[in-house]
Amino acid sequence: MYGLTLIAILTITGGAIAYIGDKLGTKVGKKKLSIFGLRPKHTSIIVTIITGFLITASTIGVLALVSQDVRTALFGMEALAKQLSSLNQEVTSKNAELATSRAALEAKNAEYTALTLKVKDTAERLSAITEELSAVIAQRDRTSLELQQTQADYALAKGDLSKAQQAISTLQETKNQLDIRVQSLNEAKVTLQDDVDRLNQLTTRLGQGIQVVREGSIIYRAGEVLSTVILPGGESKSDTERALAEAIYDTNQHVIDRLGIEDRSLNVLWIAQADFDKVAATLAKIPQNAIVRITANGNTVYGEPVIGQINLFPNNLIYKKGETIQMAVIDLGSKTEQPEEAVMTFLRKVNVTAVNKGILPDPIQGTVGAMNGAEFYDTVNKVKRYNKGKVMITATAKEDTYAVGPLKIEMHIQGGAE
Repeated sequence: MYGLTLIAILTITGGAIAYIGDKLGTKVGKKKLSIFGLRPKHTSIIVTIITGFLITASTIGVLALVSQDVRTALFGMEALAKQLSSLNQEVTSKNAELATSRAALEAKNAEYTALTLKVKDTAERLSAITEELSAVIAQRDRTSLELQQTQADYALAKGDLSKAQQAISTLQETKNQLDIRVQSLNEAKVTLQDDVDRLNQLTTRLGQGIQVVREGSIIYRAGEVLSTVILPGGESKSDTERALAEAIYDTNQHVIDRLGIEDRSLNVLWIAQADFDKVAATLAKIPQNAIVRITANGNTVYGEPVIGQINLFPNNLIYKKGETIQMAVIDLGSKTEQPEEAVMTFLRKVNVTAVNKGILPDPIQGTVGAMNGAEFYDTVNKVKRYNKGKVMITATAKEDTYAVGPLKIEMHIQGGAE
């Protein structure tokens, strides 16, 4: 109904303007009026052209006035194009995350199938041992009855003492062997029952982990930093292992806090003993402080232990306070170089330079530091003050910075650069 009304309004408006233009053209032609000294014929043509302009302008004006879509098409296509590009990039990122989750789900399904088969095999072995145990217990009970009967016979028939004593000795030895066998089978039963319980618990946790993977909830991503500490090198083996164990314990407590677990005695962080021994031996040999970084070895979902990996790096001094990190010239006269984009590009170059110099980046984001929004826009505003022209921008270290980071910088802006 709204479209029909709009069409009717445009039709009436166009018709009215055309009618008025025709009347004006006819009147000008009849009275032989002249505009700008032109001949009446030419004047009539100009009136007709102006009428056409008015019809077009009024049509566009009415459409823009009453329709948000028309205003968007006329004035907002560039913004829509940028938004569409951003959404396409986001879709690509989400597709990559979906592929990763699918791969993790397939791995978890394979592990779940293997554990199910192992549980079935263990249960069958437990059933067989249980049956054997029942048979041995029954045989022991029968032997006990025979022993009791023999002892009674011995009490009644002292005349056959030698034979009864031999039978008692034989039966007693048989009973002792059966008791040992019963004890062994009971221990095996307890062990297998513990294995079944543990495997059932692991199967339950794995099922929960698969469900979490399906829902896409990952607690830690592969390579994510769990903790970073500075430990002294060149210490004795016992001191080095004690310091490294304390770092792992503190990291385990941090993981417990993140997972919201109440029992703080749980070992939710698993470190291979071989990795621990290798890092401790290396740390004891180097004559300087070192960075010990513990990272997640793979994607971890809720309900699984966090498999950690220890990495060791020398903690060298990378930048002294006030040392220049990066310099660049920004040409504000160029239409392709905007202040915000230029400053952002410069900061990315600072990050690459610092990483190449030896500062450890974040394994996930690849950054060595961060600048808050206020500092960033303050730098952009300083650059904008020079309007058109070339500006020298310099980044220096705010303080002595070692390999462990983070890198804190100061921005210096100087106009009139060549």
